[in-house]
Amino acid sequence: MLKYDENISEYIIKCRRDLHQIPEVGLNLPKTVEYVKNELNNMDIDYKEFKNCTGISALIGKNKNGKVIALRADMDALPIIEETQIDFKSTNGNMHGCGHDTHTAMLLGAAKILKANEDKLNGQVKLIFQPGEEYGGGAKVMIDEGVLENPKVDAMIAQHVMSMPYLKPGQLVTKKGGMMASSDSFKVKIIGKGAHASTPEFSKDPIFMTNQIINMIQGISTRENDVQNPIVISIANIKSEQPSTPVYNIIPNYVELLGTVRCLENESRDFVNKRLEEIVDGVTKTMGGSYEYEYEYGYPALNNDSDMVDYLLNVCDSVFGKNSMLLLPKGAMGGEDASYYFEKVPGVYYGLNSVIEGEEVYPLHNPKVKLNEAVLEKGCKVLVEGAMNFLK
Repeated sequence: MLKYDENISEYIIKCRRDLHQIPEVGLNLPKTVEYVKNELNNMDIDYKEFKNCTGISALIGKNKNGKVIALRADMDALPIIEETQIDFKSTNGNMHGCGHDTHTAMLLGAAKILKANEDKLNGQVKLIFQPGEEYGGGAKVMIDEGVLENPKVDAMIAQHVMSMPYLKPGQLVTKKGGMMASSDSFKVKIIGKGAHASTPEFSKDPIFMTNQIINMIQGISTRENDVQNPIVISIANIKSEQPSTPVYNIIPNYVELLGTVRCLENESRDFVNKRLEEIVDGVTKTMGGSYEYEYEYGYPALNNDSDMVDYLLNVCDSVFGKNSMLLLPKGAMGGEDASYYFEKVPGVYYGLNSVIEGEEVYPLHNPKVKLNEAVLEKGCKVLVEGAMNFLK
């Protein structure tokens, strides 16, 4: 039997609340990492730091001849101002609006339990505390610096809290294959010829061109793509050339578009990139304009390994009861840079629903989102039991 600290829930909640007050954004999280290092030092767990980001990896386990499983938690926050009224709200203008403070706290709780049971580990557990999931691709940065090597990782488990009103608090979910979408971005500058708004015939109106382009872009996902293979193309920002104070009587010289592309199958990304530029090229040529086009490939789609999913389903059945982890019928269109790890090693990514019963539910990334701390011990135990059983 595993030795569980009877106060582990209180420990996880304390860590979560401490971290929630000091949210940091990107690849450089000095206060967050200092907190994690202090906790690992208190547990007498050795760790490694990285040069190109403030990531940490730590090893637990004396048996160096067995398998190695990695447990990953992202640590970074969002550049939004918190609007909750909780006692431990953010103190610095950023916010843990995606729950990465809970991920870090749950992994610290798992570290505490695994260290107490180190003599029972038939191999090693590598803890990965990663910055820059939201911005910066911290997973790839840490992979490039060798986080999956020395010792070589055989498999990985990663999790994310969710805020889903249609699922009960503490519900665990996962999916075989494509669980999270790729996350790419594009930028288009549609160049025309400005004129007085009363004489559009003297212009090459980039706003009119933009209108046609946006309408045609939506046809990529609705008329050119298999509906069984979801694609989302969203225009997130439109900005025309204007003086510092926008006016109503000038047709501008250009319009800039920013958007995102989400695909559950990585093969779709090249298709969307090609069609986007073909549409922009065709419309601007037809209407006497020109364009500048940029497409940036971001995080790839996250694909769960089917065997790892089956394995974790069985673990959860034995620990929490039959059907305690549900298989989702479809993937989510949000991005997740754990996909970089899963391109290298077989992995399973799962969700932990963290809504608070009886309270209004806000989605992740909302400045008013609050998460249910009572379910965090469950997420911690999934990590622990998943790692322990894999090493057997």
